[in-house]
Amino acid sequence: MFRVSSLMAASMLLVGSTCLAEIKSGIQVGEAVKSFNPLNVTGPNAGQFACLV
Repeated sequence: MFRVSSLMAASMLLVGSTCLAEIKSGIQVGEAVKSFNPLNVTGPNAGQFACLV
């Protein structure tokens, strides 16, 4: 029983410490947005890289 509870406590500490790390996703504040040129697969521009906007 002691081994199970100590194993659970150790795993909770490990998971808790990884959750405290700062998660960064996507473009950060102040970062420039990169251009996006999609490949059109249908329509008059099919097979070409062109922005539809």
